[in-house]
Amino acid sequence: MKTVMRAAVLRKFNEPLQIEEKPVPVPGPGEVLVKVRASGLCVSDLHIQDGKIATVKLPYTPGHEMAGVIAAVGEGVSPDRVGEHISAAIDIICGECEFCRTGRTNLCRELVRIGFERDGSHEEYCVIPAKNAFPVNKDIPFEQITGIPDAVGCMYNGLKNQAKLRAGQTLLIMGVGGLGMNAIQLGKLMGATVFATSRKADKLETAREMGADEVIDTSREDLQKRVRELTGGRGVDVALDNIGLEWSINEGVSMVRPGGRVLVCGYISEEFRVNYQEVMKFEKEILGMRGMTRQDMAEVIELVNSKKIVPYVYKTVPFEEINGALGLLRGGGTKGRVVLQFPEE
Repeated sequence: MKTVMRAAVLRKFNEPLQIEEKPVPVPGPGEVLVKVRASGLCVSDLHIQDGKIATVKLPYTPGHEMAGVIAAVGEGVSPDRVGEHISAAIDIICGECEFCRTGRTNLCRELVRIGFERDGSHEEYCVIPAKNAFPVNKDIPFEQITGIPDAVGCMYNGLKNQAKLRAGQTLLIMGVGGLGMNAIQLGKLMGATVFATSRKADKLETAREMGADEVIDTSREDLQKRVRELTGGRGVDVALDNIGLEWSINEGVSMVRPGGRVLVCGYISEEFRVNYQEVMKFEKEILGMRGMTRQDMAEVIELVNSKKIVPYVYKTVPFEEINGALGLLRGGGTKGRVVLQFPEE
């Protein structure tokens, strides 16, 4: 096995990542060494590059959507795990706090995240705790596996646990892209009627292919008027805000029915003001969401293994083209996840 690897290193905020050579890390007790085969790019990578996530300390290697093969194991880990195809749970948890004990592991008070507070998967090899390495069937392409811990998993947690989306309900997805395309599939799987929005016709075309019942082109249609038409004036049960701006949150609040829920996923605006009377009088809810729990991870892998969900990948690029791919993401020129691919050897 190689002793030196390539890694994309962020040395200064607001600057491109540097492709550098680093020693291949050695797994310690309870850890595994993963040969990374694919690594997904996320808007969070842009926030990190821009210095907007305070817990990131430089220099470091980002990447939190990992797919790969276990190449070596540390002490206390069964050697039988070598060769497993895995997806990596992002959150390294304590297992002891009140949130871990009650199953809400994504809220662990001692949380350390792969690709945020700890080096991530934009490198050829990565060491992670063995408990974070979840086996995935070997017939699932690596680029699809990258979507499990975030692009699919985050949507699964939000819709299932937070919004409590049920069969027969209506779901409005505000902004379809890396997350929204997967939310469409999940919403349909949960039995909902799904409406999807975008300003771009190509995204709306893909949204239909993903199963959206109706699409709304917000570059030329009045969104609130169209939602009233589609729901007979009632409003939707759940509005999923993947945009994360003050106006989008308020628009979501205005379009859910009395007792409806606005699920906040996008995070661009640091704060917002909302019509208090609208929330109070009609018992509407604004719900946060963060990542996914360990149980969610297991359930999402089962859905992917059975092909009930196919994580949406817009484009794959060679690892060396990471800065160009980040630029594409920053410019809004993608319909879904862009995934870095690494060579097999």
